[in-house]
Amino acid sequence: MPIYEWLQESHINGANITEWWKNKNNLKVGNGDFLNYIGTAKPGVGVWKEKAKEFIENHLTEADFKDFWNENPQGYAGVLKGTLPHFIFVPAVRDITDEAKVTKTNPFGKLLYAVLESVTAQQKAELETTLADLQKRLNRIGGNERLESIVKTEKKLNDVLKEYMTCDLEIEFQSPSVETLLTTPQLFADDGFRNMVTNKGHGLQRAIIFSILRCYSELITGVGEEKKKPMIFAVEEPELYMHPQAQRNIRRVFRGISDKDDQVIFSTHSSLLLDVAYFDEVVRVESVQNKTDDKNIVKSIVWQLPMQAMINDLKARYGIEASHDSIRELYSHAYHPNRSEGFFAKSIILVEGATEQYALPIYAEAAGYHLDQLNISIVDSGGKGSLDRLYRIFNELGIPCYMLFDYDKNSNDKNIVDKSVELLNLLGEPTNPPDNILICDNIACFPNKWEKDLSPEIPNVDDLTQKARKEMGLHGDSGKPLIARYIANKLTSQNPPIVPASIQSILEKAVSVKWEKCCLCELQE
Repeated sequence: MPIYEWLQESHINGANITEWWKNKNNLKVGNGDFLNYIGTAKPGVGVWKEKAKEFIENHLTEADFKDFWNENPQGYAGVLKGTLPHFIFVPAVRDITDEAKVTKTNPFGKLLYAVLESVTAQQKAELETTLADLQKRLNRIGGNERLESIVKTEKKLNDVLKEYMTCDLEIEFQSPSVETLLTTPQLFADDGFRNMVTNKGHGLQRAIIFSILRCYSELITGVGEEKKKPMIFAVEEPELYMHPQAQRNIRRVFRGISDKDDQVIFSTHSSLLLDVAYFDEVVRVESVQNKTDDKNIVKSIVWQLPMQAMINDLKARYGIEASHDSIRELYSHAYHPNRSEGFFAKSIILVEGATEQYALPIYAEAAGYHLDQLNISIVDSGGKGSLDRLYRIFNELGIPCYMLFDYDKNSNDKNIVDKSVELLNLLGEPTNPPDNILICDNIACFPNKWEKDLSPEIPNVDDLTQKARKEMGLHGDSGKPLIARYIANKLTSQNPPIVPASIQSILEKAVSVKWEKCCLCELQE
């Protein structure tokens, strides 16, 4: 570092500047005069540091430097702060009134003070000239340039004052400094109606807070080739006050941040912010209560599914050498925001398609199982092909799953039957086509299809089917989920409500399903 204390950044502070200024004519190195850089008025700490860097670059030689050994001069906190990633936390409730103020300690204020430090001497001189002209227009210093209305008002006041005593009354306007002008703005937002941000809706306010903190972080950490250190952006419930489209956009923005070597951590209750294709980024925290004789102990269990575990499992089952990208592609096919609802459930009834998803909740309500109250989700996998993928993700995150699907034993498509075999094998059940509806502790399988195998248990099923087709204008094989829902509504609206015996048994098993073990090949005990 420089051998001259007044050029050492660690020594530049207000007290030292005051002392150095007493001997300002000594602030020279060779032919370089520091006063030519800072002017004749004592500068502040920020200006002194900035000009010191310029002076060092222009006038110091190798002989003007030497090595110093300081024993942890910044303290451990200072060293860690300079080394670790920059951390920004946005709590669920944060008042934009505080964020929009300009102080030397809050992010918005620091952004504007950075603007002030970036103002060049020439720009500052131009602003000061403008302010001086304003002073002339308002105050006596301007002479004939002063506004006539102010002169008249001042004269009238003095004329009246003379009736009481001899005195000269002067109206003087205080012109702000450049620093004051640049650090006392107000934030306005125009989303069709221009108004102060404090008067806007909470959703927009929250987005503005995100923006301020992001920009402040980039100021601290740098961007692109000037990146100095990474950022950790932590947000508590970012979906608050946001409509669905905005929530999806937030997920897109967060993904963009993380793709640039920064990290985003957020807690959420919104399925729109989760994606099964990024299962390895989900950390599920489960609260578990253990009751003893004299007290209730609550503990948290943390579940996470590493990407490598899924890659190894795919290799063990099929001998496939998968990659991170190929696993993402495979599981992105199973993505749907309604399926992401499963991440928040206490347990899941994992069904093959819309028929089960439409009808099961109706039968469950009639049977006395209030699924939402029990925090049980019915997740439609969008086809048999995705059932095992969703099962693996939810099961490995500690969420008990009950699987329900059609065996399709008479199907001409071998792949469909093979998938049924795979699913039964995954859950440890016999893989031969069942003769009757198979109902086990964690899986149920219709030998053929839902509508065919349930029909013997539904009174007047043919009449109900025909009425459904007629009332809804359905033709051929179309509308099977709608017909299933229609029949469920008709049966459960009777007094007493009718719930097919097999559905009753399936629901009894499904609502009491328990998590048993890992289902990945390499992790099974």
